Amino acid sequence: MSPKEQVYKFISEQLTLGNINPKDHLTEQFLADKIGLSRTPIREALLLLSADSILEREPRKGYRIKVYSQKDVEQLYVVIGTLEGKIAELTIDCLNSDDYQLMKFLIDSMYSAIDHKLYTKYNDLQEQFHNVYITKCSNKFITQELSAAKRVFIGKNYLHLNQENVQLILKRTNQQHEKIEQLFEDGKKSELRKYLEMIHWSPSTAKYDIW
Repeated sequence: MSPKEQVYKFISEQLTLGNINPKDHLTEQFLADKIGLSRTPIREALLLLSADSILEREPRKGYRIKVYSQKDVEQLYVVIGTLEGKIAELTIDCLNSDDYQLMKFLIDSMYSAIDHKLYTKYNDLQEQFHNVYITKCSNKFITQELSAAKRVFIGKNYLHLNQENVQLILKRTNQQHEKIEQLFEDGKKSELRKYLEMIHWSPSTAKYDIW
């Protein structure tokens, strides 16, 4: 894992766990001590994440999470839904029974993570679920665009929401994963694309990705 990926993963996990918040200033020394890297690769990683519009630099203070408005996030959801819907359409004929079984296993694992409030684990499992088909896409340009768009959502603000609501939201999302898997298995290409675009990445749920 590159220093950039290590820094991104650390910040994402700590945000989700509530150990840091978007208003905190992140310094090279703080991250170097926590991650176990020297300041030089940390500095380079922070510059790259800033260039990716994930962090923003404040002179003499360090870096902070770049905060997006609800309108920004809603527009980004439209982009992500369009890209992922197209990828699903392109890869639906590439999946096999092993892929379907893996998706079902990940869905069951996500339900378990939700029940035990293991939200960082849930995030990892959710990424693995979507990657079952995303990684089968041979068009590297569309997958790179999708990855860049998703990375804007660093961490999740689950701990800032009513915990009963969090459970309901995540279980509802996982029910959508079940629907996505079934559409893949049934070979319903057009319906799958529309479901990802209009339901799974509906702008109406963008508020849950706003800090």
